[in-house]
Amino acid sequence: MDAYLKDQLDFTGVKVALLVGKNILVILRDNKPGIPWPNMWELPGGDCVIIMTGA
Repeated sequence: MDAYLKDQLDFTGVKVALLVGKNILVILRDNKPGIPWPNMWELPGGDCVIIMTGA
């Protein structure tokens, strides 16, 4: 697997498949430069961002 694809598949979080009858709920991402996968359809959910701080 090339480095670009590995970086795109490195994901920690959750996605949800919401089924309504024979339909599935998806979200159209914003079409903004600089965000991952702009203007693409995806499942609801998101990544987990954990900020570690010193105690």
